[in-house]
Amino acid sequence: MRLWKSKTRLFALLGALAVWAAGLGQAQEPNKQQYSMTPADPYQRSWDHFVFKASAKAGAQRGEELYYYKCWFCHNTFAKRAPYLKDIFKRDGVTEQTIADKIRNGGPGMPSYKTTLDNAGIADLVAYLKTRCCWEGEDPPPNPRYVAGPGH
Repeated sequence: MRLWKSKTRLFALLGALAVWAAGLGQAQEPNKQQYSMTPADPYQRSWDHFVFKASAKAGAQRGEELYYYKCWFCHNTFAKRAPYLKDIFKRDGVTEQTIADKIRNGGPGMPSYKTTLDNAGIADLVAYLKTRCCWEGEDPPPNPRYVAGPGH
């Protein structure tokens, strides 16, 4: 009886090993829906948060959201580790291209965002820095989807 149990275990182990080894030689085709940048459900709000489009799909409003999550921690009036960005376009030699290059490539003490932000995201961030920079205060930027208020 004991010999039978050990043979069964041995065959189960060999079978599992054969299935595993067969899978090693085959490249699996990635699930294109899983890696697509389009959510499967347009009402899935968590996707908008994942791609930093909860407040707007594009433009300076989306740039504000990107600034809040990626830049504000270092570039604020309280932190002394990075320059404050208010009125950055009034400084000498600063253009939209130089700001975009700095965001894309980083620098001493600043991370590079070329692998985490696409060109549209960088353009949105530059638009925010140029038009409405910089978010200050203790409360996060308002959520335009939140419509409750007095009288609602």
